[in-house]
Amino acid sequence: MNITLPCLQGELENITLVHWAFNGQNLSSSPARQVVPGPSLFLPSVYYNDSGRYSCHSGGRLLSSLRLMVEEPPQEPNITCFRRSLAKDIFCEWRTSHLMSIRTKAKLWVRKTFVGVNHTEQQCRYYTKSRKFSCRIGGLNDDNTFFLLVSICIVNLAGALRSHTYISTDILLKPDSPVDVVVNAMENNPNQLFVTWRKPPSWGSLFYRLQFQLRYRAEASRIYEVHLLTDLTSYTISDALPGLCHTVQVRAQEEFGLGSWSEWSREAFGTPWTEPRDPESEATSDISEVPFHYEILSTIKPWETPEFPQITNKPAVEDAAAPVPLYTFLIMAATVTVGLALVVGVIVRYRKKWGTSPSGEEKPGSVPPHSLTLLAPEPPLSSSPLLSPPASPFSESSVDSPSILDHSPYDVSNADYFLLP
Repeated sequence: MNITLPCLQGELENITLVHWAFNGQNLSSSPARQVVPGPSLFLPSVYYNDSGRYSCHSGGRLLSSLRLMVEEPPQEPNITCFRRSLAKDIFCEWRTSHLMSIRTKAKLWVRKTFVGVNHTEQQCRYYTKSRKFSCRIGGLNDDNTFFLLVSICIVNLAGALRSHTYISTDILLKPDSPVDVVVNAMENNPNQLFVTWRKPPSWGSLFYRLQFQLRYRAEASRIYEVHLLTDLTSYTISDALPGLCHTVQVRAQEEFGLGSWSEWSREAFGTPWTEPRDPESEATSDISEVPFHYEILSTIKPWETPEFPQITNKPAVEDAAAPVPLYTFLIMAATVTVGLALVVGVIVRYRKKWGTSPSGEEKPGSVPPHSLTLLAPEPPLSSSPLLSPPASPFSESSVDSPSILDHSPYDVSNADYFLLP
């Protein structure tokens, strides 16, 4: 609301040369406040920050001093009660929709129902940054279940408000989230992640234990895998996706399911182990990646050794025999063919030199190697008789020749015609 502060009531109202100060500081230069005609001060839409002491001055003389207090009536609280551990006290708190003044007070009374116990009074505290009231209920540090009647009274200069509610202690337990969640890769295991965490420090009890839920997902998925763990602070994920970043969170609850689960912890991230790549092995091509060109064989000569790319990669299985490349068989076939061709050529060449045809017959028209001079022309057969005249048994020609009957029509001792060509 708007407020006008007078300098003096009923006196010196015609004085116009006055100035105002707020908590000892001059207000003449403040754009949020303006001085109306006359000695009065006009304050539009005052709020909690406008609470304080205002003073009116004229000629260096104090004319008046006023204290302004701005308050807003309390709002009905929406109470939420919880406990962080069975060994801790119960807390009840609520938030306000707007900032309350420091003069606003709140108190809490609690009583166990069905048990003749007197009320317990607790002072509540207000936090200006979070705009929250917080009240503590002590004396219930065990795992017994009670129904409690909780009453709250809120009061300030603008009014007062009272509220009542019933709560059951078995649903108040809510631990804080686990802390220090860390995800580590496991060496030589591309499908595993090792997750560790710590219990919330506010649990503060070795007698009461916790159970945990762990959830995780890969970066390419929106669905979480959830695992329930009992009193453990580490877990090995065995089905992680290789090479992908995983998001991991953990929450806690009392080991027998009393109360509710805590909020999920902060997200932790981790990527499974991947085998480091060797730069030298990356530069060496695999045998399956080397293209084979059959044009290479057409340029290879039988007396030359073909040069093929040297393969340095080791086989996947050392005990297994390495397969023989196709070009090895082709080179062997080409070498055998060329060898056979050379042998056949040598045989044909030397057959021509010997003067015989491939069928073993003497080549017609060939001249014996010992015929060095031309023979004189011989007389025709008609000019010489077929049989020689009989010779005397005592002639020289008959010494070495067998005797032949006189009445034989042929002279077999003359064998000259067997030597004729």
